[in-house]
Amino acid sequence: NLFNYLRKKFIIKMIKYNEISKSNISNADFVVNLSNSKSFYEKKYSKNKDRNLKIANIIKDSKTIFFLLSSRIVYSQRLNLSEKSKLAPISIYGKNCLKSEKFCKDKLKKRLVILRLSNVFGYEIGKKKKPSLVSMILSGIKKKKIIFDNNYYLIKDFLPIKILCLYFEKLFLFNAEGIFNVGSGIPFSVKKFVNFIVNSKRVKIIIKDKKKFKDKNYCFNIRKLKKFTGVKVNKTDLYKHFSYLKKKIKYYD
Repeated sequence: NLFNYLRKKFIIKMIKYNEISKSNISNADFVVNLSNSKSFYEKKYSKNKDRNLKIANIIKDSKTIFFLLSSRIVYSQRLNLSEKSKLAPISIYGKNCLKSEKFCKDKLKKRLVILRLSNVFGYEIGKKKKPSLVSMILSGIKKKKIIFDNNYYLIKDFLPIKILCLYFEKLFLFNAEGIFNVGSGIPFSVKKFVNFIVNSKRVKIIIKDKKKFKDKNYCFNIRKLKKFTGVKVNKTDLYKHFSYLKKKIKYYD
């Protein structure tokens, strides 16, 4: 999605992670890492497994600006999270994201832009190292049964992929610096989202509560992002993207 959107606006190249080198990324104005190893989600931090840090080391002596994709999971979860909110990750992935941010910042200083992403959603049917909410829903539709844990009852910040693409365009054009919380800034329950896009008459929804569940309601304060990019998102925009996804899922089903 991001590549197809940005190629209409910029001279852009997509490179597989195992093909990156000093010669093909150090002359770029911007580099965005969209890849990750499975161990980064599941195992204790290792610099050797940190793809962000490898890229930072390659471009450290160039003028290239690196966009690092981090996560909302680095924060102590609550509503109205700002870039200055308490950092208290509750998962291995969150801890690894914070360490990656720190080590890359040490290498690149002001040439690092950290984007802490909310729940990005869009229609997707490919395999993922870390299943998203939508990929989990699509997998469940095939089985006529979707199993959720306690997350089903939480409020989250849903960001349509098309709006994320627009954010990127503005962040590039206006020479972004520092840390940005990237979301819609609109609190929305997972239950409401699922009930909107899934035909409950055809698909059974099962809730299995986890005893040691730590996640909580959260939503970003995107005042900084909105002011910098000029992009405004409201509930009407969200429902428009929900409706588009609902149509795609209906066709998939």
